[in-house]
Amino acid sequence: MTIAAIVSWLEESAPIEAAAEPDDRLSRSGPRRPRLLDEPPLESDAIFRSRGEDILELLRSGADGLSANEARRRLAVYGPNQTPPPLGRSQRDMVAAQFTGLPVALLFGSAVLSFATGGLLDAALTIGVVLANAAIGFSSENATERLIRRLSRPTEHMAEVQRDGNRLTVLAATIVPGDILVLAPGQFVPADARILECGDLTVDESTLTGESLPVRKHAKVLDQAPAGVADRHNIVHDGTIVSGGDGRAVVFRTGSGTEAARTRALIDLARPPRPVIEEELSSLSGRLALLCVGASSVVFLVGLLRGEPLLAMARSAVALAVAAIPEGLPAIATTTLALGARAMEREQAFVRALPAVEALGTIDTICLDKTGTLTENRMAVVAVAIGEEVRRTSADGHGHGSDTDLLRAIAEAVALCNEANLAMQTGSSTELALLRFSSDVGIDPDAVQQQSPIVGLQSRDQAHRWMATAHRRNGADYVAVKGAPDELLALAAHELTEDGLRPLDEERRHRILATNETLAREGLRVLGVARKEGDLRDGLPDDLVWLGLVALADPVRAEAQEAVEIFHRAGIRTIIITGDQPATALSVAEAVAVSRTGIIPVVDGANLADLDDQALGALALRTSVFARISPGDKLRIVRALQGAGRRVAMIGDGVNDGPALRAAAVGVAMGRQGTDVAREVADIVIADDDLRALARAIARGRATDDSIGAATRYFLSTNLSEVLLMLGETLHGRGGLETPMELFWLNLVTDIMPGLGLAMAEPRGDVMTRPPRTADAPLFGHDELRDLGFDGAHLAASALTAHLILLARKGAGPQARAATFITLSLAQFAHAWGLRDRTPGSVAGRVVSETRLGGALAAACGLLAAPFLIRPLRTLLGLGVPSPGDLALSAGLAATSFGIGELRRTQRMNVRSGRAIVRVAA
Repeated sequence: MTIAAIVSWLEESAPIEAAAEPDDRLSRSGPRRPRLLDEPPLESDAIFRSRGEDILELLRSGADGLSANEARRRLAVYGPNQTPPPLGRSQRDMVAAQFTGLPVALLFGSAVLSFATGGLLDAALTIGVVLANAAIGFSSENATERLIRRLSRPTEHMAEVQRDGNRLTVLAATIVPGDILVLAPGQFVPADARILECGDLTVDESTLTGESLPVRKHAKVLDQAPAGVADRHNIVHDGTIVSGGDGRAVVFRTGSGTEAARTRALIDLARPPRPVIEEELSSLSGRLALLCVGASSVVFLVGLLRGEPLLAMARSAVALAVAAIPEGLPAIATTTLALGARAMEREQAFVRALPAVEALGTIDTICLDKTGTLTENRMAVVAVAIGEEVRRTSADGHGHGSDTDLLRAIAEAVALCNEANLAMQTGSSTELALLRFSSDVGIDPDAVQQQSPIVGLQSRDQAHRWMATAHRRNGADYVAVKGAPDELLALAAHELTEDGLRPLDEERRHRILATNETLAREGLRVLGVARKEGDLRDGLPDDLVWLGLVALADPVRAEAQEAVEIFHRAGIRTIIITGDQPATALSVAEAVAVSRTGIIPVVDGANLADLDDQALGALALRTSVFARISPGDKLRIVRALQGAGRRVAMIGDGVNDGPALRAAAVGVAMGRQGTDVAREVADIVIADDDLRALARAIARGRATDDSIGAATRYFLSTNLSEVLLMLGETLHGRGGLETPMELFWLNLVTDIMPGLGLAMAEPRGDVMTRPPRTADAPLFGHDELRDLGFDGAHLAASALTAHLILLARKGAGPQARAATFITLSLAQFAHAWGLRDRTPGSVAGRVVSETRLGGALAAACGLLAAPFLIRPLRTLLGLGVPSPGDLALSAGLAATSFGIGELRRTQRMNVRSGRAIVRVAA
């Protein structure tokens, strides 16, 4: 490709203005300098299909690199080579989030109405409830945010460049387009750069593409435009790590123009769905608002028709509005979520936003990144072919044993043919894995290397795909070789067996190559190992002694299969979405049993481009593995699943996972090996990278969902009873009509304790064996709403009965109001005990739950007694002192209400049990 083609690729951006006088090399005539940081169109392929010298000329650079003056000038023009760090939630955002949602809006509306009708104290207390709720939520989220920030330790990277013909070590932030990078093992790549020359260069691109194995690079022109980032073999990308070899590359993109920055930009386009709990509470609040308006209107109009004063009826209408709004529910929900978050924290799962606690309990699909999530993101020897035998290792790459001389010979050869340092953790990931393998077999790499120092080296290059080292041991020369099995076999004349040397015939060569192909199809990187008595002065001899095959991979985490099995038992579907190759992805999927059916369909990302979102969603519902997936396609898959009605959690650790983490209902990042980008956009961070911690967090999320459901049932049924009571009193026409303060005391002071007791129940026994609540199953279905109506009716009936009896005995007044107040409170407390979870679980768990609820009810009884023991409070609420007979009446009516509720619950449980038996029989 010509320079003109490259210019047309780059000049789509406006030319830059010179910030300083350019040096002599840039003063010559030529095309105006393009702003290289602007993102070129995706279809542009000039940078991949052009010669290195052409790109150097376009960038006005040279083989000696930029001059110091020009580097400073370009730094002033382009700015620092930095990408704005992913922003966590600011304290302002966290505070604002506490005041959003319809439930809070209803509380504010109640406060405004109270204030408008003269209820200043009512309004102040309601606002106090909102502020207390916000304080609980903010303190919990802010504490977690600080913990996650401590996991992210920004590193000031350095880079080696060539300027003025000299090698310099500079801050990565000072790299500019046109700089020549000097690449070496372990080096952080600070910008996107085109490789000019290299020797056996491999790069770890796992955080950007998901490739588990180091990617081999070259400086050659590509014949065709690469399909994706993983296919750009003559490019090194910002944020990747050089794992082996060396080379030089010219920078063509820095800062926000790099491929990594493009992936981060996708994060801004991703929007998560609304949290389930917010949707459900808002839906319930909307119904409550309608109930509030309707009931208040009835009370107001009936009062006016009877000739009651306008202001008095307005206050009664406000009282009814207060009765309809469960003031304590937002506080209980927030407290329950905060308690769930603290419990998850003890399991090493840190929650950044409280709604994620409950959302995690409702997910039905988990999308798993492979590299670093299901695997350890480090190379390890997982199989060794010795003679006719293939020895597999444990999931973590250990357990090779040392029971044969041949195995030790292989281990010794790969320890000698090696430039890595295990103690310093320097060198390529492949060579470090080989040293760990040698150590596991029983060979001390340091001791072997000291006994047989390297006296000659022939590195892998484009002419041959092997590495050979010459050693001097006991006065004799010895050569160790590792590399491409087919090339080493072509150079081997004999094979070492347990019985000694034997000639390598064609049949044996074919069997070795067949074993190599079998291992390679599993997604493993396979190396041949050989040795030879002699030296390298005349090149590698053609009479090598074949030792065997060594297969490497990124091993599956030991706990991954157990975690996936737990997910499946909980009715959660698992899908692997990775940028890695299909064979590697399938191998990991089989190792962790990602499919509950045992059938593992694999889809290549190259086949997704022509699918619309609906077709992609249908495909995702029946696919277990997506391979060679770009960050943008990960985002599309998550969105498509959610569009198909799934509640999705995405688990990942890399920059390439960021957009999908943001878009999922719950984004979960690995905390130990995860990138800062992944941690900052996730809702939950697993501190120790153990997927079993996520399983335990899901159990806690489901328990929280159950707890909030129980507390919500209690609040809605009790508030409905208050509305029905006031409507009954209004229609009766004598006395009654509780004051806003009286109802406020019921809803917030006395009711909040039973609600908290229900919310603090221990997890149910079936919390991780039952399927998740489906997306179309609301918190309260038709059956539950009927139950709420029934419960509200019998609670209201008990209090209305007390009201009518006291009216008949003593007339309207404080004593009648007190009897009604006590009866309703006791009936509600008994109702809370009836709502306790009775699902079979551990005896200890049930005892703890019932003890907590019993303690909460005892505290509520104390709060109920407070107005009758404290005269000013009793006067404020407008209550009288009940007689023993009145107390006995209230207790009897409350017990009757409890009995009616228990009969109803028993009937409902029998009906459900019958349905379950029918389903099992079917």
